[in-house]
Amino acid sequence: MTHAHPSRPELPVARGLNQRLGWSLTAAALALPGWWWLRHQRSAAVRFFAPGAGDVMRAGPLRVRVFGTGETVILLLHGIIASGDTFGATYDDLGRSARVVVPDLLGFGASMDTAGPCDAAAHVAALDAALGALDLDQQPTTVVGHSMGGVLAIRWAATHPDRTRAVLTFGAPLYRTRDEADQRMGAMGPMAALLAGTGRVAEAVCAWTCRHRGIASWLAVGSAPDVPVSIARGGVNHTWASYSDSLDSLVRDGGWAPALETLAERGTRVVIAEGARDPVPVPGRAGLLARQLASVRYEIHEYADHLLPLSDPGWCRALIEQVTSPDDDWGPTRGEEGTEATNGTS
Repeated sequence: MTHAHPSRPELPVARGLNQRLGWSLTAAALALPGWWWLRHQRSAAVRFFAPGAGDVMRAGPLRVRVFGTGETVILLLHGIIASGDTFGATYDDLGRSARVVVPDLLGFGASMDTAGPCDAAAHVAALDAALGALDLDQQPTTVVGHSMGGVLAIRWAATHPDRTRAVLTFGAPLYRTRDEADQRMGAMGPMAALLAGTGRVAEAVCAWTCRHRGIASWLAVGSAPDVPVSIARGGVNHTWASYSDSLDSLVRDGGWAPALETLAERGTRVVIAEGARDPVPVPGRAGLLARQLASVRYEIHEYADHLLPLSDPGWCRALIEQVTSPDDDWGPTRGEEGTEATNGTS
C-alpha cells in the first residue's frame, strides 16, 4: 500500500529566492528588447537610411536599380550577405550627373536564383551582361564597392581598363592569402569565425536559413540592432553556393593584387577608403599600397566601422562625386599612412 506524503510547505527563504529569480528573469526579458530598441534608434546607419530611388528591372542575370542621367556610369556594388539596397536615398544625388546602376550581385538579393557558379569570373560576367542589357557597356564607368564588392570592383575594372574612369572601395577585405583571410575573420570573434567561413557550421546555418528564410530574416534583425530592418532582413537572401563561391574567390583570394597592379600600370584612379574602427581591412595595408602605387589614394574615416556606406552615406557620396569628377585634383594620400601589420594578420 502506498502512502501519500503530505507536501511540505514552501519555506519563506525558498519562496523569496524563487520570487527574486522570477523577477530577475522577467526584468532580463523586458530589458533585452529595450536595449535593442535604444541601440537601433541611436545607430547612425539607421538614422540616415531611407530606400533609394530609381527604376527596378531585370538586366541580364541581375536585378538592378537604375537612375540618373549623364555620359558617365557609376556602378555601386554591395558586400557579401547584402543587396543593392545598401545604397539608399543619400546616393540618389549621384544621378544628377551620371547614370547610376545598383545591382543585386549574382546569387544575392533579388538575383539569388542562379543555377551556375558565383565565383569571381561569374560575377564579372554577370555585371558585363547587365550593363550590356542596359546599353551601358561602352560608357566611361566609375565602379564603387563595399566590402566584398570593393574587391569585385577592382577585379571588374582590371578587365575593362579602357572604360574605367576610377575605382573606389569602402572597407575592402584586401587579403593576400586564404590563411590571412581566415586569421582576420577569426580575430573578429569565435562566432564570426564560425559563421564567416565555409565549414560545416556555416553550411548548416545557411541550409537552415534557406529552409526558414522568413524566420531567419527576423533573427537577423534581432542580431543586428545597428542595421536598418530592411537591410538586415534582406541579408538572408542568398544560397550556400553563392555565399561560399563568393567568399572563396573574392574574399579569400588574392586576385585583387595583380588586378590593382594592372590598373596602376594604366594610371587608373583607385581610392581605398575605410573606417578607423573597421576590423575587416588589414591594418596599414591600404596606406602602404597608396605609397607604393602612384594612382592609388588612401582615405580614412576617423570613427566609422564596417557599416561606413550606411553610417555616413554623405561622406561616401562626396568621395564618389570627387573621384568621378574629371576636374578632381588627384592629390596625395589623406589619412594615416601607418605600417602594414606583421603580427600574423597580414
